[in-house]
Amino acid sequence: MKTYLLLHGAMRGGWIWHRVVPILEQNGARAIAYDLPGHGKRVSERSSVNMTSYITDVISFIRKNEPGHLVLVGHSMSGIVISRVAEELPDHVDHLVYLAAAVPRDGDALVDLLPAERQETLRELEGKAGELFGPLDALRPNYFTDLTGEEQDVYLRQLTPQPLAVFFEKIVLKRFPDLTIPRTYLLGLRDKALPQQLTRSFAARLGVKPVEIDAGHDLMVVRPQETASSLLEAGNG
Repeated sequence: MKTYLLLHGAMRGGWIWHRVVPILEQNGARAIAYDLPGHGKRVSERSSVNMTSYITDVISFIRKNEPGHLVLVGHSMSGIVISRVAEELPDHVDHLVYLAAAVPRDGDALVDLLPAERQETLRELEGKAGELFGPLDALRPNYFTDLTGEEQDVYLRQLTPQPLAVFFEKIVLKRFPDLTIPRTYLLGLRDKALPQQLTRSFAARLGVKPVEIDAGHDLMVVRPQETASSLLEAGNG
């Protein structure tokens, strides 16, 4: 049985996968929608969280639980997490799936992988704030933009403050380019957080042709069937 370890993006939690998990399970897979430290049900753990906190936590979880036949899925910022986890635990990972995700090079920080305007905004906050968040009206134009009205607000209300240190920590990746673990890249054709110019370059960096889905940044919410089908195909490849 394939195990899908599903890692969310910034401000989100394991709840973001709630429409995809049942589809994976109905097709005979095991699906784990994981909360990174400081997110979802672990929001109280966000003090002093950085990118290494995420990476170390996931590595510890895998070593402790030995899931086997693991498909490691990273959304958005978790593209960095799955890259480092694969580097540390290559024998545990059968496939890597980057879902509208950043794909780092050695020495990159998350902020380096974002659109220029987003980089500028975050760099202005560096050293001046510990977290990134805002009221509902401030979040609405930038998050879950495929949704409207109360449906959008349901998801916005589940977002939690994002530790800013995660954006600025440079990550060392020495072995990743040489790993032979198969990779898949899923991109959203209407993604505003990571536009196509970026996501296509990330797929090229992995040496794969991207799978295109007609959705914004949160593919798993607005196109769960297509997303799950792509994940199952990756896991069976």
